[in-house]
Amino acid sequence: MKDKTVWQWEISPNRPWYRLNLKELIQYKDLLLRFVRRDILASYQQTILGPIWVFLQPLFTTFVYFIIFSRVAKIPTDGIPPFLFYLPGSIIWSYYADCVTTTMNTFQYNAYIFNKVYFPRIIVPLSTILFHSFRISIQLLLFTGVYIFYSLHGTVLQFSWQILLAPFMIGIAACFALGCGLIVSVLTAKYRDLDNIMLFLLRLFMFAAPVVYPASLIPQKYKFIFWLNPLTPVIEIFRTSFFKPHPLPLFYLSLSLLTTMLVLVIGIILFNKREIQIMDVI
Repeated sequence: MKDKTVWQWEISPNRPWYRLNLKELIQYKDLLLRFVRRDILASYQQTILGPIWVFLQPLFTTFVYFIIFSRVAKIPTDGIPPFLFYLPGSIIWSYYADCVTTTMNTFQYNAYIFNKVYFPRIIVPLSTILFHSFRISIQLLLFTGVYIFYSLHGTVLQFSWQILLAPFMIGIAACFALGCGLIVSVLTAKYRDLDNIMLFLLRLFMFAAPVVYPASLIPQKYKFIFWLNPLTPVIEIFRTSFFKPHPLPLFYLSLSLLTTMLVLVIGIILFNKREIQIMDVI
C-alpha cells in the first residue's frame, strides 16, 4: 500500500544545489520581519543620539569628503555643488558596504541561534538587507531635503525622468551586496582572519566606484573596465538623474544587472549548499 503521508518537515542527507526553498521563505516571513524589527530596535539602544545617527552618519562622511577631495585635492565635480555631489554617492556606498559587512558575518554572529532551532538560514542575511534598506530610505529623505535647500537658495539644478529609476538602482545595489556577502560569509565562517582582509578590500573598492569623483575623469581606454563595476551605473544614473540629465547608459546598465544577478545566484547556491557543513566548524 502506497504511503500518502504529507510531511510538514523533511530531513534529507543531501540537498540539490538548485533547491532555493522560496516557498519556505514565504512560510517564515513573520520571522523575517521580526529579525528586521530586532535590528532596528537594537541598533540605537543605549546610544546618546539614538535614531539621529541615521542622518548624522552620511552628513559627517560627506563633510569629510568635502574637505579632503574638494578643498584639499580639488577634484572637480562636473559643476555640481561639492556637498550635493558627494552626498548621494556616500549614501549609496555606505548602504552597499554596510550590507556586505553584516551579511558576511552571518554565521559568526548567529551561530548561537543556528545551533538551537531550524529555520531557513538565508532569512538572517535577508533581514540585514531589509534593515539597511529601511535606513537608506530615511537617508534619501535627508538628501531630498538638502537638494530642495540648494534649489531654494539659487542653485540651478535639473532632474529628469530617470529619477523614477532610483528604487531600481537601490535594488541593484542591494542584490549585489547580498550576493557578495553570501559568498564571503561562507569563507569567513571557516577562515576568521579573512574578516580583516575583506574590510581592507572593501575600503579600496570604494575608489573603483564614482563616489568621490565623476565618471568623466576616467580616461577613455579605462572606461569599459570602470563601468564593469555594478555600482558605477547605480551611482552615476542616480546622481545624474538629479543634477545633469544624460542619456541612459543602457549597455552598461544591462551589464551591471547581468553581473549582479550572476553574483547573487552564485551566492545563494553556495550559501544553501554549505550552510549545514559550516555549522560543524564554527
